[in-house]
Amino acid sequence: MITDLVCGVDPKVSAVRCPVCGAPGKPVKPATIKNIVKESHQPGSPEGFHLCLSETCEVVYFGPEILKKDALKEKVWFKETDPEVPVCYCKGVSAKDIMDHLTVMGCCHNLQDIQRHTGANTGRECLTKNPAGT
Repeated sequence: MITDLVCGVDPKVSAVRCPVCGAPGKPVKPATIKNIVKESHQPGSPEGFHLCLSETCEVVYFGPEILKKDALKEKVWFKETDPEVPVCYCKGVSAKDIMDHLTVMGCCHNLQDIQRHTGANTGRECLTKNPAGT
């Protein structure tokens, strides 16, 4: 499970679980729901949603309604295997971009190098651009 990669949510202490797969959920702010969910799939209210932390579950958000992958404007990085899916939504950096900098260009040797060369993890728009909201 990806829980240790999404803001340190510990499944042992998370009481809210996905109704489809039983994985722990991470609370998501209404602003994230408003900006990430397609207009055609917007829930009646953006309040009370959680992100399903299972890599394999089709559910992305659950709460008053269940919202699956096809309801989102963006793919969720930990629910996809495509290396082109962003891991940093603010700067549009994918896993492939980072791997290219590490292996092809050989310019990055640590997190600071990756941030300097790609801009990953330096944006300030996660609440509205990252499906996790953080």
